Amino acid sequence: MAVKIKPVQPTEIKDKKMVREVIEQIRRPIPAKVIKRNEKLVAFYKQFEK
Repeated sequence: MAVKIKPVQPTEIKDKKMVREVIEQIRRPIPAKVIKRNEKLVAFYKQFEK
């Protein structure tokens, strides 16, 4: 049985991953290390949004 793979833009994958990470963080308390890493990630993504 062949599985059809829908072509996905790399940005879509990143967005889904980011959304999943955010949902997971809402569910459980966030370690300080993760918060710092996320702040760096957010700053990194904002550079490309401009």
